[in-house]
Amino acid sequence: MVEHLKQINMSDKQKTRYSASFTAGSLLHKETTVLLPLIQSDQREENIRQEIKNNQYLKINSESARKRTVAEIIKRVQNTDHVFWTRYEESTIEEQKMMLFYLCLKTYTLMFDFHFNVTLKQWNSSSRNVDPYFYQMEIEEIASHDEIVYNWTDITKQKTISVYMRILRDIKLINRQNELQQVNMNDNFWHYFVNSRGLWFLDAALLNTQDKERIMRL
Repeated sequence: MVEHLKQINMSDKQKTRYSASFTAGSLLHKETTVLLPLIQSDQREENIRQEIKNNQYLKINSESARKRTVAEIIKRVQNTDHVFWTRYEESTIEEQKMMLFYLCLKTYTLMFDFHFNVTLKQWNSSSRNVDPYFYQMEIEEIASHDEIVYNWTDITKQKTISVYMRILRDIKLINRQNELQQVNMNDNFWHYFVNSRGLWFLDAALLNTQDKERIMRL
């Protein structure tokens, strides 16, 4: 693998689709929710950045921690519309967390790969248990052709796995025994995703074919 990495062009060395920055805050449900007035405002990114200095909503003592939190929230809200946040505001806490998971999958390529290359594969297999080792193998596969990921410390790699699995527990996609399970959401909840080119998220939520067909008929 080392020899393979040596063959990477110098111009490509600092380019990667992968980031471990989501480890700074998991779903950030509480932080995102308190920032809704700024997220729903005009010039929202600039207004959210001002929170680093103002600390009016987050109430986080450490400025460095505020910077990390704000940076991740801005990444996640960049490609959302006002309809998303109106729907978010009207949703239950469980629904809100699932919506934030959707943003995480859209924002972080590593989390997307964890989910579709490992988690869904397990869901469709005879064993529906997930193990950190499975995700470790996925990272090693990515590292074999991505120098930046290859140079991540073992601590960073392990943290991406632990935070991702924490998110799965938070949205109840896995139980305490690390067994995958479907979430229990009202069919109407999925309409935003069906109408926003987000049908793939129904697969991400482990919905079966019968459920997906019923939702799309509504």
